[in-house]
Amino acid sequence: MAQLIGGVGVPHTPHFPGIVDRGEPLAAEIGELYGRAANWLRQARPDVLVFFTCDHYYNFFVESIPIFAIGVAESARGPGDYRELRQYEVRVHAPLARRVQAHLVQAGFDVGMSQEFELDHPVTVPLHFLTPGMGVPIVPVFINGLIPPLAPAWRCHALGTAIGAALAGEPDEPGGPLRVAAIASGSFSLEIGGPRISAHSHTGVPDLDWFDHVLVRLGAGEVGELVKEATGEQLARAGNAGGELLSWIAMLGLLDPGPPEFLAAQRDFGHAFGIWGSG
Repeated sequence: MAQLIGGVGVPHTPHFPGIVDRGEPLAAEIGELYGRAANWLRQARPDVLVFFTCDHYYNFFVESIPIFAIGVAESARGPGDYRELRQYEVRVHAPLARRVQAHLVQAGFDVGMSQEFELDHPVTVPLHFLTPGMGVPIVPVFINGLIPPLAPAWRCHALGTAIGAALAGEPDEPGGPLRVAAIASGSFSLEIGGPRISAHSHTGVPDLDWFDHVLVRLGAGEVGELVKEATGEQLARAGNAGGELLSWIAMLGLLDPGPPEFLAAQRDFGHAFGIWGSG
């Protein structure tokens, strides 16, 4: 069986790489927070990363919007949505991705198989900071967190649990069990270009009370309570990108963790950084 070694939750603000490169005032804080997660990953030495993300109207649009999908290509380029960002070719652990997708279908999840796709900034910005050399292959798990109707939070949590069952059935590699870490990418409260943006930006944080509440639940390891409270109505109140929390909930379903080893908020952005070990 694969060895699940923990995971991290991070944001994916597309401006962060440029802020760090230019040495702007926020650069030190961004570098420290991502650096904390990157250092944990280096010490954990994963062989593969299960990456939970919400596609930003890039691979999936109004013509076809899968609630869940797994990318099974050998690799994918990106980010295709922000050409000013550094471009990467990211390896995908295609055999594992195909086995996980097949397991999920047999377990009753209608998970799409994407055999040709590109990566958008919700994947490449975290990888830019967490695995700069892009040497660790990923299994991309796409969750529709932006285009209603969204999957209920309990279903996303159950998806993560089912991925854990798929990994538990993995045969050992020649060098031993496959070491698997998880990454979740997204914010808790975020409005992009909608009516609830701030007075000085094209984004906003519409529901700071919810953001604070999510942090309290995560910090206390109260995942079950958070899943019950993350209703579709609440996620909508948190902004038109408030459904990105579902990526974190799916990751927590995979990890089944207690309180995090590390949790830090960037309240003005509506997002946080978290680290969960294997326990």
